[in-house]
Amino acid sequence: MTVYVALLRGVNVGGNNKLPMKAWCEGLAALGLDNARTYIQSGNALFESDRAAESLPDLIAADIGARFGFTPECHVLSLDQVHAARQACPYAPEGEEGHKQVHLMFIKGDIKTYDPDGLATLATQGERFHMGEGVFYLYTPQGFGKSVVAEKLPRFLKARMTARNLRTVETLIEMAAD
Repeated sequence: MTVYVALLRGVNVGGNNKLPMKAWCEGLAALGLDNARTYIQSGNALFESDRAAESLPDLIAADIGARFGFTPECHVLSLDQVHAARQACPYAPEGEEGHKQVHLMFIKGDIKTYDPDGLATLATQGERFHMGEGVFYLYTPQGFGKSVVAEKLPRFLKARMTARNLRTVETLIEMAAD
């Protein structure tokens, strides 16, 4: 069996697209996905399956739509892919809050456009970014919420993506080891 990580985009944000994690976990189990467990309220889950990764995002999103009335974008990666993304991260966090300053944007499908020069003009206060294979890395020393690069990223990188901070990525990897 393959260990997978499901990352939902736009759930439990500002009171919209409410998805109780316990109910989502039960839904994953009902789909035949084994050993399902979730992490925090932002739509992160681990599970095991023999199914092909390509079939899982639509299956999971449709199930959420049927149960909860909205269909979030769902990214499904193998644990190996998540681990490789973590290993390739060019930014080493500094200090206790460092893991909250490094973000991985997991890209689903093709990139329509990418303008690194345009993004570079927005980077201030030590912000840095790097395009990896299927992952865009962003270092925001002043915080993600204060980052102009994070705010305007969809204008310069047109792709389907969902972001997780480094702490979340590392916790998901640790959870899989348990």
